[in-house]
Amino acid sequence: MNYCDPREVIAKGDYDVIVVGGGIGGVAAAVSAARNGAKVILLEKQINLGGLATVGLINWYEPLCDGKGQQVIGGIGEELLRLSIRYGMENLPAKWGGEGRNRCRYDRFATKYSPTVFSLALDAWVKESGVTIRFDTLATYPVMENGRVAGVVAETVSGKEFYGCKYVVDATGDASVCVGAGLPTRMGTNYLSYVAHWVTREDMKSDDENVLRKWIQRGAVASGEGHPEGHPLLTEYDSDSENAFIAWGKQAVFDYIKDQPKNDRELTAIPTMPQYRKIRCLIGEATFLGEEGSCEDSIGTFGDFRNRGPVFHMPYRCLYNRQVSNLITAGRVVSADGEGWEIARVIPVCALTGQAAGTAAAIALKSGKKFASVDLSRLQETLKDQGVLF
Repeated sequence: MNYCDPREVIAKGDYDVIVVGGGIGGVAAAVSAARNGAKVILLEKQINLGGLATVGLINWYEPLCDGKGQQVIGGIGEELLRLSIRYGMENLPAKWGGEGRNRCRYDRFATKYSPTVFSLALDAWVKESGVTIRFDTLATYPVMENGRVAGVVAETVSGKEFYGCKYVVDATGDASVCVGAGLPTRMGTNYLSYVAHWVTREDMKSDDENVLRKWIQRGAVASGEGHPEGHPLLTEYDSDSENAFIAWGKQAVFDYIKDQPKNDRELTAIPTMPQYRKIRCLIGEATFLGEEGSCEDSIGTFGDFRNRGPVFHMPYRCLYNRQVSNLITAGRVVSADGEGWEIARVIPVCALTGQAAGTAAAIALKSGKKFASVDLSRLQETLKDQGVLF
């Protein structure tokens, strides 16, 4: 059997910056690059933006503060938190600007939100910046020329399409562009975990809107507690292991609800993407390990969503590997390991790295430089001007 693909490639134009992946890191990168003057296209394999924060149903915007009253993330990280609750439910504490209507989880600068409303709001927010969005567009691999990405091939309902670029941002969540470009990556370890949303008849009596988005969580919580006995941790990432991961979660939720009185509860949403926490990440010029303290090439500060007190700086070198001169990462695929990866994989930090990646792409474009040669002081000053905290 001949497995050669006979289809012609459809040329879809050239862009200054291609962002692959429309999760939080991806939208932050795309908007940042566009606001700084680049012609940007965002390729998203789903039909909604937001990634795990929306279609993945993990609708808790982790803290922008250090847990001791100090805000440590600003810029697009804060802008997106405000957007997430502008048109839908929230439980942001009043001290951080919330309405105080719904029950707050605790006093940190964090909130629950409606993932469906947030996803629709993201569409308008991204388009307002001038970014072109292509939904239902699965980027399959980067086309390489002389150590750089010349463009990205994608599958759509029209066939095989090619998008040319000068710079590319890998915000895929699984570092698939980095892998396709031949860069080294690190595999993550995942617990079996699955979150769905439900509401009960009793919940409907409450005046707290958050009960409309109550979680059913099967398997492990963020700490790993609850991982089913007898099941190994997931250390592979391929079609077989992914399908097993998805099937386990769906069955676990079905087993939980199927014998309950059917008229007393409603399963309001199940995720439409795998809820992995850590899949693959780049091995970059530096690796964030969760150590406190400043660094010369910091792109901003952030805290630990699990603990009060620590404040971290993300090194710019964690976003790229100089082996591919025009490729940078954003979101949970930036170079991190151990505790550092746990801290860096969540919504606010994804927004921070996305903003830095998009801004760096626009600066590189204007100077014609590689990501490794971007003027660091200019990048930092631009980020400060855009509200990023250092």
